[in-house]
Amino acid sequence: MTCFLLSVTNSCNKACAYCVVKQWRNNPEYPDKIAAIDVIKFLGKEMKAGDTVELTGGEPTLFTGLLLLLEWLREHNARVIMRTNGCKLDSWRKEFPNMVIVLAKHDSSDEYIEQKRAFLLPHDIVQTELDIVPPDSTEPKFRTNDTSPLGKHGYTKAFFVTADGNLRFMPCVNVSMGNIINSDYSLEPWSCLAMNSCPYMLGAWNLAARMEKWSR
Repeated sequence: MTCFLLSVTNSCNKACAYCVVKQWRNNPEYPDKIAAIDVIKFLGKEMKAGDTVELTGGEPTLFTGLLLLLEWLREHNARVIMRTNGCKLDSWRKEFPNMVIVLAKHDSSDEYIEQKRAFLLPHDIVQTELDIVPPDSTEPKFRTNDTSPLGKHGYTKAFFVTADGNLRFMPCVNVSMGNIINSDYSLEPWSCLAMNSCPYMLGAWNLAARMEKWSR
């Protein structure tokens, strides 16, 4: 099973100091280049039913063509995760029961979060704070605290696409495998010894499990 992590936009309506992508966020030197049709074309070749697609950014609800992409993912039986501050979260969310949302509070008010709760489904999560790991730690910068008691995941591959279409194997592997916009990429048989213990993959697996448990 494969996990696709898609950073669909560098745009964001917030400027959190601890943002892991603040180098690229709202930076004109790093404009968004991928469109929904580019993502659909890529996933149409590489994704299988039951795979996980995680949407992030920037703020993914600001991605032009988001609903088109979500509709395609629903029709193709993908398990979808979206991490959002809820900027444009609205009643459309309930049309996609194949998706679990992690609504991050960041610096939003309690009143704002309560307003956005009205659009969530029972398996969605409101993340009130991030557990920031000390800078001298060898762990990833954030522990997102959205894992359930499941202690292992079932992903054998993971691919990361940035807002300019660049494709990498795993978010932490800074080696380009090409670009999805012009289909100039090669999914070589990469392997990662740390994948079985990767907190990002475990978090995605547990989120998908929440959604499936709710849907039964």
